[in-house]
Amino acid sequence: MRDLRNHLLSSPRLPVALGTLLVTASIAHAQQADSVSLPAVEVQSNTATAWGPVGGYVATNSAAGTKTDTPLIETPRSISVVSSEEMSDRGAQSVVDAVGYTAGVVTGIYGYEPRFDVIYVRGFPTTQLGDYKDGLRQANGSFAYFRTEPYGLERIDIIKGPASVLYGQTVPGGLVNRISKLPTDKAFGEAEVQIGDPAWYQVAFDFGGPATENGSVLYRLTGVARKADGSVTDSPNNELYLAPSVTFRNDSTNFTIIGSILDANVPASNYYLQLGPTVPPSRIPASTNFNDIKQTQEQIGYKLEHKFNDVWSARQNLRYGHIDEHAYYGELYGFISPLVIGRYPVNLKETLDTFAVDNQAEAKFATGAVNHRVLFGLDYLWMSNNQGLGFGGVNDITPLYLLMPNLPMNAIMPAISSTSDITTNQLGLYASDQMKFGDGWHFNIGVRQDFASQDNTNSYSIVGKNRDDDAFTWQTGLLYEFSNGVAPYASYATSFLPSSNVDLSGNLLAPSYGEQYEAGVKYQPNFMKALFTLAAYQITQTNYAVAVPPTNLYYSSVGDIRVRGIELEASAAPLPGLEMTAAYTYSKGEIISSLDIATIGNVPVNMPENTGSVWVKYMFQDQALKGFGVGAGVRYIGEFWADNANTYKNKAQTLVDAALYYEKDAWKFQLNAKNLFDDEVALLNEGYWYWTEGRTVLASAKYRW
Repeated sequence: MRDLRNHLLSSPRLPVALGTLLVTASIAHAQQADSVSLPAVEVQSNTATAWGPVGGYVATNSAAGTKTDTPLIETPRSISVVSSEEMSDRGAQSVVDAVGYTAGVVTGIYGYEPRFDVIYVRGFPTTQLGDYKDGLRQANGSFAYFRTEPYGLERIDIIKGPASVLYGQTVPGGLVNRISKLPTDKAFGEAEVQIGDPAWYQVAFDFGGPATENGSVLYRLTGVARKADGSVTDSPNNELYLAPSVTFRNDSTNFTIIGSILDANVPASNYYLQLGPTVPPSRIPASTNFNDIKQTQEQIGYKLEHKFNDVWSARQNLRYGHIDEHAYYGELYGFISPLVIGRYPVNLKETLDTFAVDNQAEAKFATGAVNHRVLFGLDYLWMSNNQGLGFGGVNDITPLYLLMPNLPMNAIMPAISSTSDITTNQLGLYASDQMKFGDGWHFNIGVRQDFASQDNTNSYSIVGKNRDDDAFTWQTGLLYEFSNGVAPYASYATSFLPSSNVDLSGNLLAPSYGEQYEAGVKYQPNFMKALFTLAAYQITQTNYAVAVPPTNLYYSSVGDIRVRGIELEASAAPLPGLEMTAAYTYSKGEIISSLDIATIGNVPVNMPENTGSVWVKYMFQDQALKGFGVGAGVRYIGEFWADNANTYKNKAQTLVDAALYYEKDAWKFQLNAKNLFDDEVALLNEGYWYWTEGRTVLASAKYRW
């Protein structure tokens, strides 16, 4: 990893440093009277928190919509939680797999994609600006994205709709917050072996607990090693992952250091031989063994929380990340004879450095009959991305012979011929108040002021392209919680999104803005562990940007889009041994204004009108079959348009998943089949065809101690 000290000292972080200094100084002052020896603290592990284990499928708390540990039944927003147990039961091999059963979420739009977490929430892609981990954004470059290993996650929280008030620049559809496994107060350990088809070989371990007798120091170490096939012939999906963490705590302070190192090797090109805009592609891959992304990434940070007294507490989350990436692949050039297609090699090298910090001060107090939970925050994000790109000629790489498509390629690696540098900064000041009054009223309001800047330079132009933007966003919500567990609510939220896209003149596009109206009802019954949610919403986004054909290298702000939808979601454990989830989404997108007049009234790309899912797991409870279990699920993804012109619509998909379980003493054996009936189809998306993932079978053995 690069010298962290040099990176921190070389970037403009004065506002953040002041916020950090205030928090740290306050904590130090409050601790001056503390004894040097840390007292033993008894932590109730079975108490649900917004950042801890869920315990089954049914989550009760989340911080996604408030940045505080708040019950979901009290939050006037639609929020979904996927627990680590649900991920494991379904044999999730990626974050995309993990969220595939969630209301309002669409995956697989670009087929089987091991390179990036392509996830759409309420019609908007979260791949770039909705990718969060432990409450902080995982910023990305052009091709360099932070990869997230699902085995290293405790849970995934998904907030639907604009969330700029708490998180800054985000897409209006929402965001996906990946929450890391952290040290626990009870000693534990597990080791797992997985074997799958197509080729998948993985070993993983996770262990931790108290490092001292009084429990003042806790630790955890999680790791994964994988060798697997990628999405196209002769491409890999390999990974080495290690995530250590350690917690220091006393009766008023928790300080957890979180680190991770990940080395990955995945395909760089993921599409197949294109036969035309309305003809599905052949199964001959566009690239074979000259087709790699070799990426190493490191992240180091901490979570600090200090309670001053019964009123005031402070938190600080901080993380630095670095990526080194080398990608190369053969791009199709065209037919050079009836059975031979020419190619040219592409060489891409990229580095990415990010720094993010979020300072929070929280106060709990009452004014008359109103109880307040007030949050003040200052957060900062810095990202620096450098990319070098080189193209070779047709004679620098072996052509594609259609009769012998798997011949190894010999290629001359092109020299880097062009470079680009992008630096972004975002500083945000925010405040919110969660109020409780009467028998069950909950009223939330929050405001934020953002300042964002972006500097772009490249070897094609002498003068770089810079842009500064600022925005005010706000949100509010009202919920009434009846004593029987029914909680109707209504909310409003806005978002702000500076653009990283450039127009034909090379200028950065103006920011887009979003707003959402949402109304719904939640139900948390008193007689069983369950949560049911019904939500109706309308999202409007201005300055919607689309690529300009035929090159798709430049963008245009085409106008505004509107998405209206209804979501139903349920997670429940109605009987001993039975866990289940269900979701349905109706979504209707429309381009309501556009520079391209012909598209007005059309449905935006990648917005299926209907999606739904059901997953059920049952572990037998009687003596004869005790220890055995079964799981089954169905996912439905409706038809969706491949372009804003609405010239081609991709067919609907119905996918069936299944699982078998056996538990005995410390052992757990599991067999998962994803897409059991091998429903593999070609999808057209913005001019390119992709194949979805076919049937996968995964067998695992896990030992716990």
